[in-house]
This record gives sequence, C-alpha cells and structure tokens, in this order.
Amino acid sequence: MLRSFVVAVVRFIGKLFISMGISILLFLVYQLFGTNLVTERRQDNLKEAFAAQPSTPPPTAEEAPADLGSAVARIQIPKVELDWLVVEGVTLDALQDGPGHYPGTALPGQLGNVVISGHRTTFGAPFYRLDEVQVGDPITVTAPYGRFVYRVTETKIVEPTDLTVVVESDDARLTLTTCHPRFSARQRLIVVAALEGPPIQEAAAA
Repeated sequence: MLRSFVVAVVRFIGKLFISMGISILLFLVYQLFGTNLVTERRQDNLKEAFAAQPSTPPPTAEEAPADLGSAVARIQIPKVELDWLVVEGVTLDALQDGPGHYPGTALPGQLGNVVISGHRTTFGAPFYRLDEVQVGDPITVTAPYGRFVYRVTETKIVEPTDLTVVVESDDARLTLTTCHPRFSARQRLIVVAALEGPPIQEAAAA
C-alpha cells in the first residue's frame, strides 16, 4: 500500500515537472521568436503612419516630442543592417514596438543628447548587433523635418545604474543604449555618435 502511494506521488511529481518544463520551453520560444512577429507587425503599421506624415518645420528646443508610442524617427546603421522606426518612450510597452526615444532628451538634429534605447533580444532585437558598430561608422536618423547623419565617436560598457549616458550635453550627439551581454541585463552597451554639420537650431539661425 505504502509502495503504491509512493509510486503514485513520484509519478505525479514527474508529470508536474514535465508540464512545467514544457511551459517554460514554450515561454522561451515565444520570447525569442513569437515576440519578433508581434514587433514586426507593429513596425509595419508604424512605417505606414510615418510615411504618411507631412514634412514639418524643425522643432524648437522647447517643443515636446510626439505622443508616447508614436513614431518619431527612422534610424539606419548600414554597418549592422539596422533599419527601424523609433517610437517615443522607453517603457516596456513602447520598446515592444521598436527602439524608443528617451523622453526629455533632445530630438534628432537638435543640440543636446538624443538618447535611443532598444532591445538586444526579443521583440525584434533591433540592437542585436550593436556591439559590431565601431568608431567612424555612420548612423542616419530621419525625422519628418530632416535627415541627420551622426558619426560614431565612442563605444563602451557601463553599469545599469550609470545615468550619465542620458544626461543633457552641450554638443549635438546621439546615444544608443542596450543590454549587455546578449540575453542578460547585467550591464549596458553604449554607442555615442556626433552630429555631422550644425544642429538645426544653429542652421535655422544662420
């Protein structure tokens, strides 16, 4: 009797572990592949909306960006075959749509620090190959009011608590941030690039 009970318990525990293992496996498959399909559909919708936007005059430094979740720019890095629409915001929901512009930082082409964050795994992994970017590589950011080319000046690894990478600057720069290493949030990979040519404030005043 006792032996039968023990066997039944062992079988139940074994089935439970198998079910848990299958559930975990399915979750991992969804995270690595299913989320990519979700983001791909959202990017398609963003591309249509972004392409339909009329050309606008350059924003002033005081003007607020677009609504959270809406497309604010297109970022392209030929070196790593990166071509994505950037949305406003860096919340978990916003980053499911693509790379996100850090609210409160400069807009593309403006004087200051334009900060864009993105996933390195899951949800399309837009910054998956960001570690391959090197000093001197061009990064193009296109907004409804203009096209801007930045040139990479620095790449570095920082701790997640290092917020100096998102603070305002007195030059025109672009800062890209993502998790490091891949499949981990232990550190942050940072790519800094300088705007080629004058920022839009200076160009408008010339």
